[in-house]
Amino acid sequence: MKHVLQWHILHRCNLRCTHCYQEDYAAELTGEQLEGIFRQYLDFCRKYSYKGHINFTGGEPLLSPELFPLLGLCAENGITCGILTNGTLIDEALAERLGALKNLSFVQVSIDGTRETHDRVRGKGNFDKAFEGLRLLRKQGIQTMAAFTCHKGNYKELAQVIKKVRREGIDRFWADRLIPMGSSKEEILSTEEYRSVIRVLTKEHFRKTLFSHTDVHLNRSIQFLEGGDCYYHCSAGVNLLTLLADGTLLPCRRLPIPIGNCLEEDMISLYENSPLIRELREMRIPEECNRCPKAEKCRGGAKCLSYAMKGVYDIKDINCYLR
Repeated sequence: MKHVLQWHILHRCNLRCTHCYQEDYAAELTGEQLEGIFRQYLDFCRKYSYKGHINFTGGEPLLSPELFPLLGLCAENGITCGILTNGTLIDEALAERLGALKNLSFVQVSIDGTRETHDRVRGKGNFDKAFEGLRLLRKQGIQTMAAFTCHKGNYKELAQVIKKVRREGIDRFWADRLIPMGSSKEEILSTEEYRSVIRVLTKEHFRKTLFSHTDVHLNRSIQFLEGGDCYYHCSAGVNLLTLLADGTLLPCRRLPIPIGNCLEEDMISLYENSPLIRELREMRIPEECNRCPKAEKCRGGAKCLSYAMKGVYDIKDINCYLR
């Protein structure tokens, strides 16, 4: 069984995006500390017979001098990996270094609207830098992914962004909702607005053309509601964990309930002794979803959005309109 660790190896970033939830930009561990935590994850995967995968992110992971040593450790130990980046620091030399890695599954670059909107969110000139980074990655044969965070300020541009992504030949595209937490300054979608997003994604998911191989994913909470064929339920704490740059272990970055700190106690002990993890692993279906024919597959939708808006995570997704 696959297990994913989303590892924020530093909180430092070269951008200050309007929808970012990051509040601390200082946390950053030494190479020795990072390697120690990596070994903890190896032990964790061995104990539970998981096939481990690490998504390295930040902050901006390409700023970290420890990224490539960690990528090397992954290769040495049979751990596949991905990189989640804003794409602005990718030049030809860096793309070549990444292209030489045999265990790098993909590089994901965030795209948050048309040029005007993306640059409003991420800073002037960063739309072009992000797509140039994606082109350089494709040139090296690296699987590319574009990620779109939907909020009131950009959701109407989704179809235009997908069209651009298709033209650029990006391998995969996915979109999900903004979770209001931390320092984010953007507004979340209403249920009807999110329904329009799902309609666009569903149409594009099934749209096949001779000139585009881009796979538009529907593998996020409740995105099956307009006839999609991808059923997804929250994996936080089940086969997903998140590590922050100070060693804090979370079930998911968007469900920011600390389990403990891997600099103070090892990952296996934190995991096994956490009441939160035990509860999440039960994957209980919210009571108000019990009569729903999709309940077993969906299991209530996005826990993180419910937690951000209502302070509890075990209720029906606040944007679900299935009756």
